[in-house]
Amino acid sequence: MLINGKDVAIIETKYKLHERDLDKLLNKQYPDFQKLYPEYANYKHHFALASFYIDDELKDEALEKGVIILQRKGDLVDTFLPKD
Repeated sequence: MLINGKDVAIIETKYKLHERDLDKLLNKQYPDFQKLYPEYANYKHHFALASFYIDDELKDEALEKGVIILQRKGDLVDTFLPKD
């Protein structure tokens, strides 16, 4: 979790992402976060999945659901932002 001003980012980090990781982030971890940290209710919430490997179909699905993708490529991290 990252907090900055009025924004909160919840980031799930895995070596290889699977469909269940996206579902878990949105349907379990986020509702749990809302219950455990009500002090951030008025903050803007962002979601991200960080991984060495992510299937292109899963990447597209995550982006469609508003989830940022952070994918390591060598010494760099590619960032894919959801479409508005």
